[in-house]
Amino acid sequence: MINKKRKKILCSLISSALLFGLAGQVSAEETVQEEFSLDEYVVTANRMPVKATEVAANVIVVNREEIERGNYASVPEILRKVNIAVEEGAGGAIPILNGDKRVLILVDGRRMNWDQIITSGSAGGYNLTNIPVKNIERIEIVHGPSSSLYGSDAVGGVINIITRKATGENTTITTEAGSWGQRRYAFSTENKLDNGFSYFITAERKKQDNYKYKDEDGHTNEFPQTYGEQDSLTFRLDKELDNERSLSLQVDYVDQDGGFGMMAPGYTYHYPYGYGSSQDNNIALTYNLSKDSFFRIYRNSSSNEVSYNGSTIGYEVDRSAVGMEWQQRMQLNDQHTLVGGVDWRQNDFEYVSQNIDDSYTTKAIYLEDNWKLPHDWTLTLGSRYDDHSIIGNHVTSRVTANRKLNEKTNVFASWGQFVKSPTVEDLFSDTQWFRGNPNLRPETGDTITLGMNTKFDQDTNLQLSVFKSRVEDAIAYDYSTTPGFAYNIDEQKRRGLDLTLAHKLSDQWSVSAGYSYVKVENKDASTGATGFTNDPDNSQPNGYRFNVQYTQDQWDAGLTLRAASGRDADAFGSRHYTVLDMAVNYQIKPETKLYLKGYNLTNEAYSLKGIGDWGTGLAYPMTKRNFVFGMEQRI
Repeated sequence: MINKKRKKILCSLISSALLFGLAGQVSAEETVQEEFSLDEYVVTANRMPVKATEVAANVIVVNREEIERGNYASVPEILRKVNIAVEEGAGGAIPILNGDKRVLILVDGRRMNWDQIITSGSAGGYNLTNIPVKNIERIEIVHGPSSSLYGSDAVGGVINIITRKATGENTTITTEAGSWGQRRYAFSTENKLDNGFSYFITAERKKQDNYKYKDEDGHTNEFPQTYGEQDSLTFRLDKELDNERSLSLQVDYVDQDGGFGMMAPGYTYHYPYGYGSSQDNNIALTYNLSKDSFFRIYRNSSSNEVSYNGSTIGYEVDRSAVGMEWQQRMQLNDQHTLVGGVDWRQNDFEYVSQNIDDSYTTKAIYLEDNWKLPHDWTLTLGSRYDDHSIIGNHVTSRVTANRKLNEKTNVFASWGQFVKSPTVEDLFSDTQWFRGNPNLRPETGDTITLGMNTKFDQDTNLQLSVFKSRVEDAIAYDYSTTPGFAYNIDEQKRRGLDLTLAHKLSDQWSVSAGYSYVKVENKDASTGATGFTNDPDNSQPNGYRFNVQYTQDQWDAGLTLRAASGRDADAFGSRHYTVLDMAVNYQIKPETKLYLKGYNLTNEAYSLKGIGDWGTGLAYPMTKRNFVFGMEQRI
């Protein structure tokens, strides 16, 4: 153990020394950023625009065209379409990258994760159902650790949701209805004015009654307390100033309320009279000093209440985060481009039901050098220093290398460290069911990734990556006693691969296929174990995806098959599942579109969330076969 820690510290110090030595060469010359198309560049992997062929990471980009084609009602729908596992249950949705729920969610590069439990069994995070799809320009999904750039939570990867900025005058109304009373009404309007101002506004209401599901015996059941209603409003105002300067104001509001059943009927934690509500208010002001520098201030706030019996509040929490960010991109010369910045964030939280009222502050500084070498090599060296007022300070670093073999192929390798702070509940909770552990250590580790991207011809693309990750002091939960408690297990390790192949058959037909493999193992010496055992909470050991798309004249249709195998049957109710979804669009005229969506056409009984230590079986069943019909009208 000591040797491992010494190696990690040494690697971090070498990376930091190299990086800050190069930083001393910064010139005072004005930086001019080259014009670029977002279709050719990725922003999230390096916190600055970098050509997709030079990014040393497994990156998936979902653009606006794909989002509009799918008529998606939520971000989890979009992620599942590209074979990203999403754990849904108990009122929320948490993504999984590299087999890890510790994923950082960004909106326009702004941290959205809470350091509190968001859904039952989560390790903190952000509920992806809070983001209206109409507000999204593109989504960048980066597999692998990014703590050296973004700090805590960026363990399995980062998902950056980039919002839309007005490009012209346009107003759209969407209405849809479907099974078990599903209704969605959405409105968006945008305009770019002559005085340099532009605005983009969205409003949305979603409602549904209790949904139905198939149980393990094939019977159809209703899941009580799954009814709900969600209202959201977003507002973005941009002002172009002189000398490449601009201001951007973003305001988001989400209000949700409905039943809280948690587990299906027949399980210990099913609440037939449960009810919950939440409100989220976020505001951010960004001042772009140039195309290479910005300063941002923001405030995120959220409140939640849950009643397990329909009358008495059993869980009540108010939380807020105030933050400031400054980032600068600097062009040293033709070979070196630096990106660096400072983060400050204060979190305040009050648990009325648990007598917790506290706050903490995190401060960070980061710097990364993107280094162009001869023979089409690109090297990245980066480090970040974080100071957490409760957990302490940490340094995380990363080194990546990318080689462009030719115009069609690039290969890459990366090594990166990560850190994940315990949640507030892990540290301070004091209830009859769970007791916090103030002596918890943060989860730390590193990941090695190898990969390649190649284009066989104009119509065929292949993306392949493999990774190996090791976590020290991973946090686990013991519910064998009452109350339960959190503790650090000795070690956790993960390894896996991701493969995607896309081919355009003709002007009308295109297909894509994907396969992912993830193995997660734990070693817990506190139980007397001396070796590693499989983690039963691995929801997608083997993941499969196949999509076929047809486009002709006014028609646009797609079928997506999603499947998983090798799962723990006790934790999920079945070892495998196969689900078929469809989306069909018909453009009646340029301003009017009709669409039909079908989910779980195979009528599968399945779950995307494991039951953990609370029993066995299909405790969090997904919906049975259902349909949604909608119309989009541009005014």
